[in-house]
Amino acid sequence: MKIILTGPTGHIGSNVLEAALAHPAITSITAFSRRQLPTSFPDPQNKLQLIIQSDFTSYSDETLEACAGAEACIWGMGVANMETGRTIIVDSTIAAAKAFVDAKVAGEGKKFRFVHLSGMFVEKDQEKRLWFMNEGRKIRGETEVELMKMEKQHPGALVAYIARPGGVTATNSFFPALLEPLARFINVDDLAAKMLDTAINGHDTQTLEVDVLRNEGKRLRKQSRLDNQ
Repeated sequence: MKIILTGPTGHIGSNVLEAALAHPAITSITAFSRRQLPTSFPDPQNKLQLIIQSDFTSYSDETLEACAGAEACIWGMGVANMETGRTIIVDSTIAAAKAFVDAKVAGEGKKFRFVHLSGMFVEKDQEKRLWFMNEGRKIRGETEVELMKMEKQHPGALVAYIARPGGVTATNSFFPALLEPLARFINVDDLAAKMLDTAINGHDTQTLEVDVLRNEGKRLRKQSRLDNQ
């Protein structure tokens, strides 16, 4: 299976890339990045094609041709500040989903899965008064709404999944796993495992909250370890 990935140099996206490179069901990865990858990613099977892209709201015919055959996209781009938040979170996400679906990168008559990395405390009501993280929560809410609108506009061609992690801890974090549910935290490896599995197999609900992501991610990683014994 071929997938598209964005944000491969970030905290979450780099872990998704590492998981995808190691996953037997993934045969090809087209990754979009604003900069070169570090040299630490093992790719013995030459699965990875990296495309350096500065503008994620526009895709050339040549770029879309490189995506041909992809059945899913994991949209893992992060944002450092809200000054660029709307462009990166809303505009880029919607433009990419539309470009991939309009170009029929998955193939004629095939459904394309779009797994979007959102966040906790998302607010879809743009008029609601919020007491904290007002702009970021509404921007993510607007993105989710627009993605679902696009899905309705492309019945049978697009299915969108929303991942809503809480605090994301590092691979070797000292934070106790038993306390993760109380703090609404998730280890980045568990998040990466579930996002990748959703791209491959879908999920029975389209919005995946942090508890589902964590529990499913841990289950998938445990199963992977057993399979490799």
